[in-house]
Amino acid sequence: MPDSGVTQKLVRLLHLSDIHFGAEDREALAAVEQFASHMKPDAIVIAGDITQAGKRSEFEAARIWFDSLGAPVISAPGNHDTPVYHLPARMVAPFDRYERYMEGMDIVGQIRNFGDRLVRVSAINSARGFQGRLNWADGVFDLGDLEDALDRLSKGPEDAWRLLICHHPLNQPELAKIAVDTKRGGEALKLCAAAKVDAIITGHIHDAFTVHVPGVRRPMVQMGSGTLSTRVRATRPSFCVIQIDGEHMMQDVVAIDRNGLEMRRNYDSKANSDGGMKAGTLPLDVR
Repeated sequence: MPDSGVTQKLVRLLHLSDIHFGAEDREALAAVEQFASHMKPDAIVIAGDITQAGKRSEFEAARIWFDSLGAPVISAPGNHDTPVYHLPARMVAPFDRYERYMEGMDIVGQIRNFGDRLVRVSAINSARGFQGRLNWADGVFDLGDLEDALDRLSKGPEDAWRLLICHHPLNQPELAKIAVDTKRGGEALKLCAAAKVDAIITGHIHDAFTVHVPGVRRPMVQMGSGTLSTRVRATRPSFCVIQIDGEHMMQDVVAIDRNGLEMRRNYDSKANSDGGMKAGTLPLDVR
C-alpha cells in the first residue's frame, strides 16, 4: 500500500450499495442525507443495485435523491439495475436505463481522481442481464474490461491509492448469507493484485465487511457496504465511510435504526498490517 511517510489531505468517501429504490428504507435514506450534509464527503460511491427492478420510476427517484445529496456521485451498476420483469429488454439492452439515468455518475470505463490524485477510482460492470446459468444475479468479470480499468488506474502518481468499484465481491466473504459465485473472480483478484489495487469496493450481500484477499502478493482488501433497503439480511441497514490519507485507509460502518446511528471502525490498514487489529473489532462513537 502507498506509504510516503507524509500525511496528505484526507479523502473521505461515502460508500453506499443496494439501495433498491422501489424497496428503499426511507428512514435509512434520511439518515444518509443528514450524515452527508455534516460530513461533506469528497464523493459518494454507489456500488450497484440502485433499483429493485430496473424500472424507469425507480431510476427517476434514485437520480432525484442522488442530485440532492450535495456531493459528487460515482457509480457502477448491479444485477437489479436491469429490467427484471421485461425479459426482452433485459437480454438485448440490459443497462440502457441505468446508463441514461446515471449519466455523469456512471464511471464504468472512466477514472475519477480525488485529493490531488492521491486517490484514483475506476469501475467495472460485474452484472449481467442474462446468463447461461441458472442464477442470473451472480457476477461475471470480463477480463478484457478489467484490464482496461486496471490500465486506467495504473496511471498517475506511483503512491496513489487505487480503488476499483464493482457490485459483486470477487470471492465470497465469510459472513455472506447468500452464495457468491462470481465467474472469473479468482483470475480477477490476481490481476488486481498485480496492478497494485488497494481496495475493491463492492456490495451485493447487504452486510458491510472488509476482508483481506488471500493468496495475493501484496496487501489488498475487498470492502462491501450494507443495504439501505428493507431487504436486510444479517444486519441492520447500513453504509460505510472510507477515509484515505497518504499513509493509510480506514473503513467505518454506520448502522441505522430508529434510535439513530451507531458507528464503528471496521478496518484500519495500518493497524491491520501491523497485526494489531482484526477487521470489525474496534468500536467507534459517532462524532
